[in-house]
Amino acid sequence: MAPVLLTACSGSGEEDNRMPNVGNLYINFAISVSNGNQPSMRGTPTGGENGDGREVGFSRENAISGITLILYQDAAGINTANNPSIDFVAYYPIVSTTKADDASVEATYETGYQKVAHNSIDFSKTYHAIIVANANLTSSITTSNYLNDVRDMTLSDIYYGDPTRSAIQCLGFVMSSEADQTLDFGSKTPERDAAGDYYYDMTDAPVQIERMAARIDFWAVNGSYDAGKGGYVYDVTNSTDKFVVTGIMPFNLTNGHSTYGKEYLLKRLTTSLDTPVTSQWLIDETTENYVLDPMTLSKTADVRPTLANPLSTVEDLGEEAFHSSGYYHRVTSMHDAIASGGGYSSLDDMGRTGEDVVVAYPMENCLLPASDLYYHATGIAIEGYYYVGGLTDASPTRYVYYTYLRHQGEADSYDIYPSVSPGSQSTAGTAMNIGIVRNNIYRVWIDGVETTGKLQLGLAVHDWRHVEHPSIYI
Repeated sequence: MAPVLLTACSGSGEEDNRMPNVGNLYINFAISVSNGNQPSMRGTPTGGENGDGREVGFSRENAISGITLILYQDAAGINTANNPSIDFVAYYPIVSTTKADDASVEATYETGYQKVAHNSIDFSKTYHAIIVANANLTSSITTSNYLNDVRDMTLSDIYYGDPTRSAIQCLGFVMSSEADQTLDFGSKTPERDAAGDYYYDMTDAPVQIERMAARIDFWAVNGSYDAGKGGYVYDVTNSTDKFVVTGIMPFNLTNGHSTYGKEYLLKRLTTSLDTPVTSQWLIDETTENYVLDPMTLSKTADVRPTLANPLSTVEDLGEEAFHSSGYYHRVTSMHDAIASGGGYSSLDDMGRTGEDVVVAYPMENCLLPASDLYYHATGIAIEGYYYVGGLTDASPTRYVYYTYLRHQGEADSYDIYPSVSPGSQSTAGTAMNIGIVRNNIYRVWIDGVETTGKLQLGLAVHDWRHVEHPSIYI
């Protein structure tokens, strides 16, 4: 986990008073990011709050450049029927990064002590807090705004980097509150540290934030990298034939390059898609509710959106055009990028290992039961060459496979066939079976290859490890 320490200390005060006589009040964030071992992987795509386990991120996925803190008052919290005003908004940039002595901590990011305007926070009251990392929202949200402005806020840029380029060039991932957070200052007694400064210990009120982006990975378990063939080599069942995966291309992406290129700042859900839809924020995702992106309710069967790298275009690409697409990820390049944070060697519960490479960082893409998957569902195209009799085959056959990304409720493995449009593949019936939800890693791998060219795919949906505030000192 990634603990965050929020500290505000006064420069002077009376030790016995509940509210010290504050001369200057300062606030400081210290954010520690875990570098724990890669988790084991299970095969069932369960999605939801914990999915198929939690997983730590790369350094560039964890890095923090600054924190926006938003405070408001309402006893009902984030899902209040009211629309309370925003009481406090501030952005605090990170000024230092240090390595910790603790082997489980990758790095600690600190804002340094930043002065808080006098009387801007009333320490006799209870506030609800919204935390956003890697985005300065003070020009969009001020104390003239209301909670609805935050709940309805969308962002077009949720990380830095061109989504058509190598994953290792993406960084600065925006993170926002994962759950409703109460800071009851009125129930606390200020304590005094060794330096004589006062602080409020809020260690019983952890705050978690999660990345707004999702991640798509290809895991080369069962395959071995062959530089000469430019890909991952797989055995074919009951045959001397070989199959070599040479490239991966994501399709139907929601990002800043598409008309659906926005995402809610805070995770938004509903328990029913019947109109009028009633939204809730930051509640746990289950198999009984639906995640909403800003365009979900418009994704009806007859709508043909403009997504980034649409499947309808990908299917029409010839071999040369396929390879020259900005969204095409050549296996040789992905293999070389592993050492630079583009992937790693992963281990699962059964002791299987294989290179794991990052393919894309999409925004949320949540569907209706009636959505046409061909035009709406995010997926990947897998390119490979089939070698009859082994790798000495001088004229291997090129195959391209298309598959949507499951989120929850589907089988843990499924078959796909070369050059068969996924529009003709059957899918089970609820909206959340197919889709993309923030802070999840969608990992696809090949479990088997048959002489017919059929692939058996496996899929796990992992939740990125949260950035957590286990203690807030104010």
